[in-house]
Amino acid sequence: MQIPVSPLPFLTQIPDWRDLQRITYPWEALWALILTGLISGPENILALSDWLHAHRTTLIQRLSLPGVPRQATLYRFFWNLDLHPGELQTALLTWVKACHPDLDAERLVLLAGDGKV
Repeated sequence: MQIPVSPLPFLTQIPDWRDLQRITYPWEALWALILTGLISGPENILALSDWLHAHRTTLIQRLSLPGVPRQATLYRFFWNLDLHPGELQTALLTWVKACHPDLDAERLVLLAGDGKV
């Protein structure tokens, strides 16, 4: 069985668009928090924020962070991510190819991930 390849190193290659003077969380840590939260099932940003705060102590200890991002930070993250669809697509495709090195890129079918058909 092949060991799963983490998407984190691929996603953190997306350039950090944040204002350097206002950064609280390292880019890698912010992605790790968001991915961990999304994997656990929240259906929207408010639910993701609630999940992060419910697991605050564990997340802070495991990731050595000063806290967890508030709802406004999550909204800004996703709004800005929405402005970089090309970088996100490239990162995700590179991750898929790393997970499946035998994949025929010509047969790859791209599907919308936002619930639209």
